[in-house]
Amino acid sequence: MTVQDRRRWWALGALAVSVLAVGLDLTVLNLALPALAGSLHAGTGDLQWFIAAYSLVLAAALLPAGLAGDRLGRRKVLTGALALFGAASLACAYATSSGELIAARAVLGLAAAAILPLSLAVIPVMFTPAEQPRAIALLGGMTFLGYPVGPILGGWLLDHFWWGSVFLVNVPVAAIAVAAVAVLMPESRSEQRPRLDVAGMLVSAAGLAALTYGVIKAGQDGWGDPAALLTMAAGAVALCVFVRLELRRGRAGRQPLADLTLFRSARFGWGTALATLVSFTLFGVLFGIPLYFRDVRGLDSLGSGLRLVPMMVGMGVGLVVGQRLQTPGRGGAAPRMSVRALVTAGLVIMAAGVTAGTQTTATSGAGFAVAWLAATGLGLGLALPAMLGAALSELTPERSGSGSALTTPASVCTGRPSRVQYSMPPSISRTRKPARASRSAARVAPLQPGPQQ
Repeated sequence: MTVQDRRRWWALGALAVSVLAVGLDLTVLNLALPALAGSLHAGTGDLQWFIAAYSLVLAAALLPAGLAGDRLGRRKVLTGALALFGAASLACAYATSSGELIAARAVLGLAAAAILPLSLAVIPVMFTPAEQPRAIALLGGMTFLGYPVGPILGGWLLDHFWWGSVFLVNVPVAAIAVAAVAVLMPESRSEQRPRLDVAGMLVSAAGLAALTYGVIKAGQDGWGDPAALLTMAAGAVALCVFVRLELRRGRAGRQPLADLTLFRSARFGWGTALATLVSFTLFGVLFGIPLYFRDVRGLDSLGSGLRLVPMMVGMGVGLVVGQRLQTPGRGGAAPRMSVRALVTAGLVIMAAGVTAGTQTTATSGAGFAVAWLAATGLGLGLALPAMLGAALSELTPERSGSGSALTTPASVCTGRPSRVQYSMPPSISRTRKPARASRSAARVAPLQPGPQQ
């Protein structure tokens, strides 16, 4: 391996750590909500916005951030986003009021909106087709690994330090990533500088923000809530208008914000759709399982997070096996397994694991949880790199930033449930152990909304 090769892989490693921090931020805050409610005197509405501010800005800024990378330079935008991510994390850690934390979380979402698509966008630019499966497995694996690591790391930090520590851990990660990207990553941008699509930016931001907020509100107030349904419908209408605007702009010979013709490719369309479906499933598991172990089985935050370790191990095994099965053989020989076969196998294993998990009760043994969580992680690890690889293989270096951004919004909109109000299913809550349940209720009491006036 030459010096230049090592520089590329070290730069990708720094990006992998940074997307791990972004993944952590999507799940770690849930555990800190009770502490935030007490320290910042936050009400139910404030707690909701601690979560929503990050998700809304992240969803709204994804497509413009991808275009900014193509237009201004991907290394330049990534470096700025990583520095902003570190600064916003520091502001979150030392916020003294609910308003300060909400504002800092919004800035954090803005930075994440550039980090997520542009970290994927550099893969088609920096790596050959033979190297891309390995690079995608590393980067995609670290992105999804951050979701289960969040409850584990957050539980340990909250058991030993104050709530700001869940944000403070991002600061050194961001500093290291800024230095590595600035020194090791080559600059890349579109040869023809894309023009700004102001109408597309405004309509897409409004649509994605409305759709995301509607999903969050439905998670809080129920999927039959009229306001949630109306907001999601408005977001869907705005996105339909966005599609029409972009297609018309493309037919007129003007460069659109998003190249929607990519979805004519089965590899890109199915890769993006299946990655969204997997994200939806994974967030559902990560939302419910820590709550089950904490609120039903009476474990503390760290103990609940540690119950996700089997999923992480299964995911790691799946990533390694899947990457090897997708790597071309010597002399340009075809990979050992086709993308279609590998994705199908991974999704079948993941579906079997999740289906088994639906049979969990308050008296289920530890071995049962280990088995189905490990199977779920194994299926995810097998399918994820192949799905992302299929989508990214259709991107050209010219528009890899905006193209990568297209693979992300659906996952952000669908995969972020609300945590502020939650009740376990009756079949489980009726059988939970009274002593442990009472201790758990004492821990989560700050999350309970007050009486309606």
